[in-house]
Amino acid sequence: MHPINNNNSLSNHHAFVVGMSGCGKTSFVKKKLLKSTDQVAIYDPKREYQGQLAGRQVRSYDKLKDFARALLAGRKTTQGFKIAYRPNEPSVADFDNYCRVVWAAGNGRYKKALKTINEEVAEYGSTGAGKATGYFGKLLRLSRAYGIHTINVFQRGQEVSKTIIDNCEFACIMMQKTPKSAKYLDELTGVPVKEIAELRKFDYILQQGRDYTKGKIRW
Repeated sequence: MHPINNNNSLSNHHAFVVGMSGCGKTSFVKKKLLKSTDQVAIYDPKREYQGQLAGRQVRSYDKLKDFARALLAGRKTTQGFKIAYRPNEPSVADFDNYCRVVWAAGNGRYKKALKTINEEVAEYGSTGAGKATGYFGKLLRLSRAYGIHTINVFQRGQEVSKTIIDNCEFACIMMQKTPKSAKYLDELTGVPVKEIAELRKFDYILQQGRDYTKGKIRW
């Protein structure tokens, strides 16, 4: 299972969303990072993506084989879709198998990018601050050239591979539980710790490259 049509002219659209539990990370993803026309795969171990998502009904599968079949069929069209994999027993190996399917769906010459929402990467996609490995590591380092955009969601920067932070063009920083967590993100992103420490529930700092803006999720 391999992606096709390597295209190094494609831009980097990888993103991460970091913040303490309950601060609004998943809400940010749903409201700010997705459009109805997007083709989106979702690793959803906590079953947070259901019903309508960015104008499309989420189709959910608890078997990887069924998810893979639906995703690869969707990639043969130009229509938007939202397809979620909800494993009954999530694990590191299971997440890597999900990433393998997404990796195989890449196509650097296709009209539409494929976005993948990777929830709980600190638990299932990371081995600490070291280099990300397996198919998740391939998605972070190599998938840009195959039209794949990763959206990586986690609570604390210290708990995930620096491969995520180093390879993401976009960063959404939300409320941090401790000064230590805020300082860590300051050191890795350049966003001042004072700005991060002032964030409250649903507040966010959105960074692209070195520039950033502040905002608040509203309904």
